[in-house]
Amino acid sequence: MKKIIALILAFCAAAAFAEDKRTEMPRLEIPSAQTTGFGGPHIAFTDNVSALLVNPAAIMRVRERIFFAPSFTLLSPQKTLTLLGKIGDGTDMGLALEALNNPNNPGKIPFGLAINGFPVAVAWVADGFGFGVWNRISVNANVIGTTAEAVALVDLIIPVGFAFKILDTDAHDVDAGVALKMFGRGYGRKMINITEIIEEPEQLVDDLGAPVIFGTGLDLGFIYRWNIGLSAGITFDDIFNHGGEISYIGGGEGDKDGYYVPFSLNLGLAYDLRVGNFWQSAPGFIANTGVTFAFDWHNFDLLFESENPYLKRNPALGIGLGLQFSFADMFKLSFGMSDMLPAFGFGFDLGSFELDMSYYGRELGLEPGQMPVAAADLTIAIRPGAKERNWPWTRSSLVDVINGLVEKSKEKKAKEAAASSEADTVSTEVPEPVDAEAATADDQNNDAAAYDDSTDGTETTDGETAAAD
Repeated sequence: MKKIIALILAFCAAAAFAEDKRTEMPRLEIPSAQTTGFGGPHIAFTDNVSALLVNPAAIMRVRERIFFAPSFTLLSPQKTLTLLGKIGDGTDMGLALEALNNPNNPGKIPFGLAINGFPVAVAWVADGFGFGVWNRISVNANVIGTTAEAVALVDLIIPVGFAFKILDTDAHDVDAGVALKMFGRGYGRKMINITEIIEEPEQLVDDLGAPVIFGTGLDLGFIYRWNIGLSAGITFDDIFNHGGEISYIGGGEGDKDGYYVPFSLNLGLAYDLRVGNFWQSAPGFIANTGVTFAFDWHNFDLLFESENPYLKRNPALGIGLGLQFSFADMFKLSFGMSDMLPAFGFGFDLGSFELDMSYYGRELGLEPGQMPVAAADLTIAIRPGAKERNWPWTRSSLVDVINGLVEKSKEKKAKEAAASSEADTVSTEVPEPVDAEAATADDQNNDAAAYDDSTDGTETTDGETAAAD
């Protein structure tokens, strides 16, 4: 036992040492206007295929497919469009960046854009099992003074999720899920001197380079639901995550020790109040009208971060709040807060077709208010339903399985006890041994009595004969 414990401790120490040498990467995610306008994503309130990346336990109650779901994001929409326009007119990158300076806030220019789920967005989830394939292209830059930090991501994410029931009753449900995330990523991050770009624009292209990374990650999630509309969730994202460089594009070189997405602990609480919850006979379109409140704390583990806390994001930036009004489950109006900045969104849900738009704030710095930026999302999705499935691992809850095993164990013990009791009863009914001398004496007495009876009968017969004579 001591050897096993020592081996585990040695493995953990080796893993921690290896992680220190690897390069940290941004999270694997596919944002959408439906979640960003709601202050999300919310791990206790996710009812579509995005649960594969948000909370794998939620896929236990989801039946949905996706064939087409492009989502477009603009950071600092006005500045980003202005920059793209100047570049399109033939303006050098450096001069275009210099022209974006804000006299009220000189030298601070965050901007960027992202295309999520285009051209690849395919997913299928049904009753405890699902998989998906999404791509993401994201480019953003944080400009401070004459220096710009440029970050570029090209992702292909392939999650496979399993979920099962822990508790399944009429009023309360507890589900658990695990998701294996395979990913390919082109990841570039570089500090650029704007003055040098203005003087030598071709230097920007020459200096850019990005490693091509392939890796895997593992998520674990739990969700509790109460039939009054209350739910709570907890996820352990990237319990394991490692990516290795398979090639390098452009100048420079990557990290031979590997790459990783850091672990995060996320908590969530949600309350979904529908008219149908208290008006049982309400028509369908009225029954589905209601309001949803959601609260999340992402990266909750940062509260306990003791190593280099000034290099980590402030834990308060992980708090998310959302309030959504749903009218007949067709029109949704959302308000929220994430990164300590407000969010707003609205959308139309026409069954298999969904259109969502959002306008919200993002914090690109490590502290609230350090580098806030406005962002706008537009998402178009085709999400038809999926057929009901009855997977073997979802037919019974874990509690029911354990109770069944306990009952079988009790029945087995009861049968063994009954068999043992019957054997004891049979053994007590065996006749006691008979004394041979006593038995012989009894037989002699019985023979004498029989002889006397025989003699009395003979004498009576002789007397009767004499009298007759």
